[in-house]
Parts: sequence; structure tokens; C-alpha cells
Amino acid sequence: MKYLSLLLLAISVSTFAASDKGSVSVNGQTLEVEVERVYAPGAAYPRSALRRGIEGYVVVEFDVSPEGEVLDPYVVDTDKPGSFERASMRAVRRWAYEPYVLNGIAVRVEGVTARFTFQLAD
Repeated sequence: MKYLSLLLLAISVSTFAASDKGSVSVNGQTLEVEVERVYAPGAAYPRSALRRGIEGYVVVEFDVSPEGEVLDPYVVDTDKPGSFERASMRAVRRWAYEPYVLNGIAVRVEGVTARFTFQLAD
């Protein structure tokens, strides 16, 4: 059973699909912009969810700093509370973006979202 669990862990897939869209404020106006991910490791499938055969998703919202770092991530939606949030937050905190440059200056991008989908391999 232990080896079967390890095999399932190895073939289980934790995928993410993020809009990579956010917004910047310029002279009182809000502009929708896209930020480019340069490093984005996926989330590890939680062992407890794997053992129980649970699948689900988590949507995380955050800002991207002028240096391209993820700032202040928080969960905005999930279909299985308590199952996948921690893994999603660990992953998104490691992400890095190409700094968004507006008029020659790197600026903070707000309201970027990422969706992590946890599905077991068939």
C-alpha cells in the first residue's frame, strides 16, 4: 500500500491556470495589464488529499511587486476548504514575474489571480 501511495503521488497532477492579468493605477485611472510569469513551480498534491482521493481547486489573488515578486497572496475561492489552500499558497509564494514596466518605470500590478487545479491521474 505504501508503494501504491508513492506511485499515485508521483503520477498525480497538480496543475494551475492563471489569468496573469492584473491592474495598475495611472493618474486616477485603472488599466488592465498582463504580467509574464518567469518562474512558476506547481503545487505539490497534499498527501492527505491524495490518500482520500480528493480533487479540487483553489483560486489565489495577489499583487506583483515592481521587482516581480508575489505580494500578499490570499485564497479567494476553493471547492474543498481545508484541503488544498496551504499547497497553493506555498507554490504561489515561490513564483516570479517579469517586472511590469510603464513609461520606463517598473510598477506594482494588483489583483493578479491564479487557479490551481488538483486532479488525480487516471
